[in-house]
Amino acid sequence: MNYSELKILFEVLEDKERVSIAIKSIRGGYVSLQEFERDEYFGHDGFYYSNEDYCVTSDGDVLDVCDAWWCEGLEEYVHFDETHTCYEGREENRYSRAYLERNYSKFIYFDGDYYDNDAAERKEIVWICDLQEYGYSDDNYYDDDEGEWYSYNREDYVRGYHNGSYHSFDFNGKSKYRIGYEIEKEDEDVRNSIDIEEFESVTGEVWRKEKDGSLNDESGYELISPTFEFDIDKIFEHIESNEQLVAHINADTSYSCGGHIHLSEQGLEGEELFDKIKGYTPLFYALYYGRVDKNYSKGKSNEDLKGQNEKYQAIKIHHDRVEFRIISAVPNVKTLKWRTKLLRMILEHPTDDVIKAYYNVDTKFTKLLKQTYTDEKLVKVKERFVEYTRQFEKLEIK
Repeated sequence: MNYSELKILFEVLEDKERVSIAIKSIRGGYVSLQEFERDEYFGHDGFYYSNEDYCVTSDGDVLDVCDAWWCEGLEEYVHFDETHTCYEGREENRYSRAYLERNYSKFIYFDGDYYDNDAAERKEIVWICDLQEYGYSDDNYYDDDEGEWYSYNREDYVRGYHNGSYHSFDFNGKSKYRIGYEIEKEDEDVRNSIDIEEFESVTGEVWRKEKDGSLNDESGYELISPTFEFDIDKIFEHIESNEQLVAHINADTSYSCGGHIHLSEQGLEGEELFDKIKGYTPLFYALYYGRVDKNYSKGKSNEDLKGQNEKYQAIKIHHDRVEFRIISAVPNVKTLKWRTKLLRMILEHPTDDVIKAYYNVDTKFTKLLKQTYTDEKLVKVKERFVEYTRQFEKLEIK
């Protein structure tokens, strides 16, 4: 720094120590000589700073003004990352966290921003009673009776996923087989037609109605039946005599829905039961061919179904039962009954031989299959049986 520049600093600061600090500040780029001449500087913690480029925040930090924010509420600078957008009526402002916390009664906090009552109403933000948090009105619903907003997932209509224990339902104790159903639906009107506690009460506290992550949050539900003693007449007398069960089973479905059936035999492990009836695996692929290549019900050979036994394969083998995941959505009670009759026929004619199973289907099963399939469609079912036997079991049916 030359003599003339030092002279300017001494004229402004009138002190050797302050001039020394000024020189250090100029060399650090915090202030210019011209700003000393114009008295456009301030001192803080051993340095001088440009009034135009720097500021001191409310907590005593010196910041580049580009990294700070002038809070109108506090009338002082704050760190920008300590500020929040605040919507007031139609205006969008920004305040420090400290200011907003001091005035918490004037604002609500939602999704990272603050709103006054007018702005919240304009943005259609409402208090969700069951969640105890704010949300958008379009994503929730208003209960006229209670005068409150609720989430579509509230347990007024469905329980949480796997919320509860499985139940058994016996009739006369004569059957060694048991069967259970998982029935997925997407029908908002039916879902919300009855309070969950009332639903459980009128269905005997043995049926479960719960959420499922694969279904629509607003309309989806999964019905889980008790594990029934395998007596078709008694099972469907139980179902068809209950108005709510019929309505829930007959409700609408979507492509996201499935209709898993669980089957067990007293005294047998799941693998033993599977071995007993695995000749019919290609039949399930032929009937529900649209799901064979899906990740949630992937078709495999009988050997791979046993050896790999992954969760999302077409037929899952549990330690005490077999789960037929390949089965598609249940459109109504009539179809559920037909599927139950099909499984009974398989149990009446068990075989581990896919070729023998094919000839059983071609003869003994024809009358039952014709209840659902026309002659033309039945030919297609049998053709697919042959095709999937070739594809998965590497066997030819002639």
